[in-house]
Amino acid sequence: MNFHRNSQKRFYNKSFTYVVTANVDQRIPYFREKIFCELWIEELRLCKELKKFELYGFCLNYDHFHMILKPCKEFNISKVMQAFKKNVSQDINKVIGLFSEGANSNSRLQGIDLAKYREQIIRKYGKNICKFPKFKWQKSFHDHFIRDDRDFENQSNYVIFNFVKHDLPKDWQYTSLHFSSFLDEA
Repeated sequence: MNFHRNSQKRFYNKSFTYVVTANVDQRIPYFREKIFCELWIEELRLCKELKKFELYGFCLNYDHFHMILKPCKEFNISKVMQAFKKNVSQDINKVIGLFSEGANSNSRLQGIDLAKYREQIIRKYGKNICKFPKFKWQKSFHDHFIRDDRDFENQSNYVIFNFVKHDLPKDWQYTSLHFSSFLDEA
């Protein structure tokens, strides 16, 4: 296999369960905005359905996220993350007005009109919403494959309660603690 000198080497195995971490470029805290958190959750829901992975836990923080997932045979971890990160980026950039003229303001998310979210952002920040630079993720992502039941338990606790470590509000909603119907059984 030929790798670019800066690419991360990954071990792909259909039976691996991974812990994945991805950061917003320059660690800009986009996810302080409830609107962007809601889009992130909806994209996760859709990506899980389309890419057929099993999801065991997650936590979205202001500038990064953690997930525990097991990809299916058809889509490896890199394909899942590529699709998820790409679509979250597109949705957020549409909401903040960074899309080409004539582009459809509707998301690929069923029943979600991004124009509604854009109106909320404009109401909050005014028409000059330059507070938000173009949204993008840092290149690649960090992954760790889970080795055994103890590792799974440790990683689950770390991921699900990660918002506490980062001093987010005690009632932080964007963790799998509040989306149990969304999760698969381990």
